Amino acid sequence: MTDPALEASLTALVDSLRRDTAEGCSVVLYGSAARGDWAKGSSDVNVLVVVDDPSPASLARLTPAVVAWHDAGHKPPLLIGREEWRRATDTFPIEITDMQAAYRVLTGADPVAGLMVDSEDLRQALETAFRGKLIRLRQAYVRFSGMEPVLGGFAAATSSELLVLLRCVAVLRGMSPGNSPEETLATLENVIGAHAGILRTVASRRRDPEWSCPVGEFAAYIEAIDRLVDLVDTHAPGAS
Repeated sequence: MTDPALEASLTALVDSLRRDTAEGCSVVLYGSAARGDWAKGSSDVNVLVVVDDPSPASLARLTPAVVAWHDAGHKPPLLIGREEWRRATDTFPIEITDMQAAYRVLTGADPVAGLMVDSEDLRQALETAFRGKLIRLRQAYVRFSGMEPVLGGFAAATSSELLVLLRCVAVLRGMSPGNSPEETLATLENVIGAHAGILRTVASRRRDPEWSCPVGEFAAYIEAIDRLVDLVDTHAPGAS
């Protein structure tokens, strides 16, 4: 669903960037706003700005546009040089893979369509991300066990990253990630097995910072991430 206020803010950002960029630039909307899953006040608006000239002198001209966008309540856009971006598939394989699943070019040449992410780069990045997530969840479980509101807030805060990683797991395995959390989890259900239920629960609470998560559910979440670590770690090219 299109949000008129968001569309107006995006138009103002793009118009300002066009005016203030002497060299060429591309502006891309990605994430929940591009997938149609954005909710005001509970989701960031993700914008990528690819500029031909990323020198400090050139970037300084973007300050008015970025300040106005930030003052409107949005996080600053990602800024990167065009040549850097073309060579970044091994550095940002998760971000690029997820972006390719749903994005909208707001102005300039499409900087996303022609990029090719190596599957092993994606696999390694996913393993790193899932292992880091597993460690953080274990820390929270030990530190806040019995404090269900704290566990719930922590789990809810991790859900957006979880969904990004799950979409990339689907792509890694040659599956369509879908546009909604429900579609992504349905795609991976046979792979994840019994752990799909708790992942659905966590995903459904992604906009509920007041969630009180029972200790047993948090423990099940840890077990699900442990399963995903193993799934990615043992993934072989061509597996589905």
